[in-house]
Amino acid sequence: MKLDEKSLKILRCFGDEYVNPHDVYREYFNGNGISRATFYRRLEHLKQLDLIEWKVGKVKLTAKGKNVLFALNGFEIERPGDKDHEKSYLTDAKSKTEELGKKENEMSRKIGSDTPTSEKASDNSSNPFRIYESEELKKKIDDAFVYVDYPTASYILKALLIVAGVDEKGLKTNVEKFRALKEADFRVKLAVNHFENSSKQVLVFLDELMKLGKISALYCGVKNERKALKNKKLVEFWQDWNFENERFKLPKESVTVFPLFLVGVIGITLVVALRSGYEHASILSVLIVLYFFRSMLFKEMREI
Repeated sequence: MKLDEKSLKILRCFGDEYVNPHDVYREYFNGNGISRATFYRRLEHLKQLDLIEWKVGKVKLTAKGKNVLFALNGFEIERPGDKDHEKSYLTDAKSKTEELGKKENEMSRKIGSDTPTSEKASDNSSNPFRIYESEELKKKIDDAFVYVDYPTASYILKALLIVAGVDEKGLKTNVEKFRALKEADFRVKLAVNHFENSSKQVLVFLDELMKLGKISALYCGVKNERKALKNKKLVEFWQDWNFENERFKLPKESVTVFPLFLVGVIGITLVVALRSGYEHASILSVLIVLYFFRSMLFKEMREI
């Protein structure tokens, strides 16, 4: 049995923790080209390949499944019992990060920048936050970047823990790993592909780490532009950090003119009703207000 693109896409959505596959399907694939039947057939296929552990309505990756994703993302494969290799790998990663941090600090001192690390990015040619097409992303990064092929929280955190030199033992949940990263002393340049598939949790983690200055640069690869622009939280994240992009047109923050429109419609309706001698004009205006507020309510509910 072979792994196809859909199977790998599904595999990337799972991590070290048990999660409900129904929730995973609803968050990542509902209406996005993979039917529910196909999703569960691929899950069974992954289980037969011993890439996932699936029991009592919960799924998590096996060691074999993690190694497959680590290999795809360019990380070192975990070797059972090879503690010396793991320690040396973590030490090398940490020392490399420290060197990069020193270089960046020296450059910032030369430039004379006194901007806090938590300050949002500004619009300039050296903007460290950028959006590229998925195929172009790898061409735009160098060895200083940590590359993650898919925006799954567990694998982004795993990559950052390795760079920060933090031992993952005892850190069972994504929240625990995130807290450990907040306390760690590191700076990293991160590149994440297929960013349109980012969950709310991923965006929250990245936003907090960027505010703390842990992530000094973030390059996002996007394959499905339409899907990315439909993700309201994702667009807000890009807008808040002033991500630079040459290809995608992010929607601009618009001023709400609905109240003015509502007042105008009610005013015109009342004038016409009164001039035509309609005795229930005041009641009509109340009904119009209720109708428009009802429309606004349902619109807000659809966006939640």
